[in-house]
This record gives sequence, C-alpha cells and structure tokens, in this order.
Amino acid sequence: MSRVIALAMQKGGVGKTTTALSLGTALAARGRRVLLIDIDPQANLTQGFGVDPSQLEYSVYEVLLNPERGSAFATIRVDDGVDLIPSSLLLAGAELELAGRVGRELLLRKALRAAHETYDYILIDPPPSLGLFSLNALAAAHRVLVPLQLHAYALKAMPQLEQTIDLVREINPDLAIGGILCTLADRRTSLSHEIERQVRERYGSLVFQTVIPMNIKLAEAPTAGMPIHRYAPGSAGAQAYRALADELESRLTH
Repeated sequence: MSRVIALAMQKGGVGKTTTALSLGTALAARGRRVLLIDIDPQANLTQGFGVDPSQLEYSVYEVLLNPERGSAFATIRVDDGVDLIPSSLLLAGAELELAGRVGRELLLRKALRAAHETYDYILIDPPPSLGLFSLNALAAAHRVLVPLQLHAYALKAMPQLEQTIDLVREINPDLAIGGILCTLADRRTSLSHEIERQVRERYGSLVFQTVIPMNIKLAEAPTAGMPIHRYAPGSAGAQAYRALADELESRLTH
C-alpha cells in the first residue's frame, strides 16, 4: 500500500514543486517506486522533468474527467523509478467543467485506487491556492508535507493551511500534517536562524531536522528540465533532499 503525500502551502514561492520533484527522485534513488502527480495548471513539476505540457496525449486533466479509467493511462516514466501524471494546458479550464459534478473533490482519490498497489510513494503537487485541485490532492492524501520558506512572514500562512486540513478531514478523516520542511534557508543571515527557531518552537517534532538551503543549482535545475540529482548531484541542494528522503522514511517507519 502506497503512502500518499500532498505538498501544500497556500502561498507560492516556498519550494513546493522543487520539493516534490527532488524528494520524489531521492526516494526513487533509495529503491522506492514513486508516482508524482502534477495537479497545478502552471505545470511546473511537469516542465521540471523536461516534459512539454502542450505535447501530451493524456494528462491529469483526463484523469479527473474520467476517474473510473484509473490513472495508469496518463502516466509517463520520467526518471529511474519515477513515474509522472503530468499537468497540461487543458487543466486551467477543468475547474469550471467539473463545477456541477457530484463528488468532484474525490475524483483524484477514486482514480488512484489501483495505483496504491504499484507505488511505494505517491507525491501530489497542487496549486498554492485553495480550490478544486488542492482539495482533490488533500482528499487523496494520507499526509501533508508543508514547505515553509524561512522569511519574516513564514508562520502567517500556517493557520489558514491548518483550517483547510480541518475542513478536508470531513471527507478524509485520517489526513494529518506529516512534517514541516524549512526551505530556502539563507544561513548567512540571523533572520533565517531566528525564523527557524520560531518554527521549531511552535511545531516541535513536526519540523524536519533537514533544512533545504538557498542553492543556485536547485534554482537552475528546473530550467534545464532535469531533477537536481542529475543536474548537480554533489550540490548542497541535492545532498539536502537525499537527507530529507532518509528522514522521511525513518519518520514513516517508526
């Protein structure tokens, strides 16, 4: 049975998509079978693997419209041990298309039933805004991984996310925060250290010990259409995501 993790923070620019891509490939490097799902109309996760969202035969759009077909038909192999259900340009209009559909927030969960037997991990990358796609991601997930950028307003977005998770528990009672990940840490500044201290003080053991640093190679890798472990395997960013994969697995198995 797979572990389904939604990466969520109702704020952009926190390293959410980078974490989905980099953590997914780091888990695969440990021998895990990984499925990544790009349910964001911006399709940044899809493009991060060098996939052109305008050239796809099938995508998450078709999965949401036809959940009874499952998800395998829209799945592509993007790296060793890593499959992807990509996003596409069509997804932008899907929210309106599905507006009158009964159970529309459960479409992804329904489509993934068979995938649970195929993968060890399913990581879902939704948009930063609360809407139908984010609700589908949270309704399908067992745990939420929260990327939190270490800047002055880092903690302000957390109450809204926690309220959203409480709301989704009405249809997914077991949903819980599986971990908070400090991202884009600038170790040269006292502010970054102070915000990290505040985050750990408030959320304790929920916060991963691993911290993702600001790293130029991490920023460059998506533009090259490559995961960080291929673009710059020795970089601080790649090392941090390998450490996160270790820590996540340790956390989930104890």
